[in-house]
Amino acid sequence: MKIKMHKIATVFTGAALVLAVGGTAFAEGNGASFSVNAGLVSDYKFRGISQSDGRPAIQAGMDLEFGNGFYVGTWASQVDFDYGNDETDYEQDFYAGFSADLNDSVSYDVGYVYYAYHGSGRDEDYQEIYGSLSFSDLTLGLAYSDDYWAESGAFYYPYADYSFSLPADFSLDLHVGLNLFDEEIFLFESDSYIDYSVSLSKEYGDLNLSAALVGSDVSDSECFDTDWCEPTLLAGATYTW
Repeated sequence: MKIKMHKIATVFTGAALVLAVGGTAFAEGNGASFSVNAGLVSDYKFRGISQSDGRPAIQAGMDLEFGNGFYVGTWASQVDFDYGNDETDYEQDFYAGFSADLNDSVSYDVGYVYYAYHGSGRDEDYQEIYGSLSFSDLTLGLAYSDDYWAESGAFYYPYADYSFSLPADFSLDLHVGLNLFDEEIFLFESDSYIDYSVSLSKEYGDLNLSAALVGSDVSDSECFDTDWCEPTLLAGATYTW
């Protein structure tokens, strides 16, 4: 495997140990909560497109909620964009936002996220602002970037999610998103595409196991002449503490 699997694991193991000690004391004194998560997926797909060349990826994150609706966090994953020797090793996201309930069934979430890519030396970083409104199990959201991945211009991402609670503590989650670009980019023959997913998950204490069908309406010829955009069955496991 071309991905350097040890790098992200080493970075997050050390950071988690340091922040877990300090974060616990902070949470006890200020009503805040701190958590760390780590997991593995059979293929890291983002908005319908594989970010790991169809291979497994190690992922990890840390979140701090301040108890008043504000939160900050970071999350990272191995990636492989198949540049040959000039490859991107991992993605790290930094985000901050505010979420609150308007009533018993309506809530909202707004925030900012910065996507950083490490390893290739290419300028792939970008930022987004996002917002969503949830009505019970339905969530409608929008993300916007003024200059999307690899300096591809303005980008808009309206999406919808719906979650079903099933017997035996299973959850069925549906997602559809519309990727809108200012202009045609890369090998896409249009300025938009649709991504979708259907996922089934179950919690076992702090362990979450999931299986999902993730895909898009982008053909192989439009998707960098790869199968990265094809519908794919994925499996994943995440542990949170």
